[in-house]
Amino acid sequence: MRNGVFVILLILFGSCNHSKKVDKPELQEYYTLLDEEINKSSVYEVEKNQRIIELKREYDLSTDPNHRTELINNIIKEFDAYNADSTLYYINYNLKRPAVKEIPGEYTRLLIKKADVYAHAGLFADAFASIQAIPRDSLTANLVENYYSTYCALYQYLTEYTSEHQTALEYEKQRSLYTDSLNHVVNPESFNHLAFVMTEMARNGETDAAIKTILKHLEEYPSGSREYSILASTLAFIYDTAGFKDDYKKYLVLSAISDTRGAIKENMSFREMANVMFENGDVERANRYLKKSIADANFYSAIMRNAQSIKMFPDIDEAYTTIQTELTNKLRTMVWISCVLMLILLATLILILKQIKSLRRAKDNISITNNELSNVSEQLRMANVELKSKNNELHEYAVLFMEYCSSTISSLKHYQQNLRKIAIQGGNRNDLLNKLESTEMADQLLKNFYQRFDEAVLNIYPSFVEKFNQLLKPDEQIVLKSGELLNTELRLFALIRLGIDDNAKIAEFLRCSTSTVYTYRSRLKKRASDPDNFENNVRDLS
Repeated sequence: MRNGVFVILLILFGSCNHSKKVDKPELQEYYTLLDEEINKSSVYEVEKNQRIIELKREYDLSTDPNHRTELINNIIKEFDAYNADSTLYYINYNLKRPAVKEIPGEYTRLLIKKADVYAHAGLFADAFASIQAIPRDSLTANLVENYYSTYCALYQYLTEYTSEHQTALEYEKQRSLYTDSLNHVVNPESFNHLAFVMTEMARNGETDAAIKTILKHLEEYPSGSREYSILASTLAFIYDTAGFKDDYKKYLVLSAISDTRGAIKENMSFREMANVMFENGDVERANRYLKKSIADANFYSAIMRNAQSIKMFPDIDEAYTTIQTELTNKLRTMVWISCVLMLILLATLILILKQIKSLRRAKDNISITNNELSNVSEQLRMANVELKSKNNELHEYAVLFMEYCSSTISSLKHYQQNLRKIAIQGGNRNDLLNKLESTEMADQLLKNFYQRFDEAVLNIYPSFVEKFNQLLKPDEQIVLKSGELLNTELRLFALIRLGIDDNAKIAEFLRCSTSTVYTYRSRLKKRASDPDNFENNVRDLS
């Protein structure tokens, strides 16, 4: 019967596992780090908002027009890739200030930046209107690079956004032309060279050279900066194109980690990570990353990113809902089976206790008869031996049963904790979470189990407490509280008397750590009249 129960449990727990593709340990560590960083997202956002508040406060206190211009530009940098509406507001605010027009090239730089923000937000018509309105003769040598890189980005986003193949090819052609123009004016060590020119080289087959160049300069930018996020994402794209899937995943997740640390809301990393997790069969992570991608796009006001993420949502959401439904059904089945098992275990425990009581009474009668009839026949002696053998067999069965009861209770509590995590991550299983939140059932079962155990021990060894105390020093004996049959220390040594000597098994039975079990054993040994033979004396208690 016991083997059958274990088979049922193994089948049920095994059926809860869904097929997942397991990446190598290094990637698993990166996924775990990303989840940890997502949990700290609110901290990073608070830090960014605090920096913005400080800049605004400093601006209000400043009277120097040039310093105020610098402060507004710093506010724009903080809002850039964080919130498009706020970025545009402060760009327009600075454009209206007379002090800006007095700085050579500053007004044109802000116009280019305005077009760049429009492009990232998916407002392509506004982006073209802004950048095409810039007079070419207003472009200084320092601004030409920004001008061309903004066009590169604009056509890159158009290529990603359009669903019409021929139109996408036209946009791709324009992007390539502007990248070529950028290559003639850009510093080979600059970010724009790495982000746009190296990407173009990779598209043209020079993959190794592009990867080598980007890797050489990647660590110049800290994780959490937008530059690091873009370059890591660019590396991921190049590795993916070249067929290096593990490297693709590595730099994609590094880009996502950087986006999280920098509170970068205009990102593509989480949408791509959702797709990677979906392909791996990790639907829970896919669902989490996709929702973050959509939330970030909405916060930034990125129409294009939002549209791209929404396209993936139905498939991932359907898979996630299916898994949640399956888990709910399996949970319901587990609850019913657990209830039936507990009833069976309780009935078996009662039966065993009755048998032990009956056996003890029979043993006492035989002992009395033995004392009165010293010249008993060989036949009676053999019967006594057989009775003792039966007693040992039932005794062993009781020990196994109690170990199994303890293991079952532990498994139920552990399973309840796992299901609670699933329900929390799903965000739409409140009823299930409320039912499983309480530990009342498991605590009551454990309390009842210890009560039954205490009764069983004292039924088998009625003088156990008294004889145990006789092994201790007179001033070190255990005094039980009112209503207690045994306490934790007595239960520990009762298990040793029953033949359970392993610290790990005792710790599992008593719901404590192995170090606590070791402490109890050492402490009682010091209190014993004969410390060296204390535990052996416990094992001999009758």
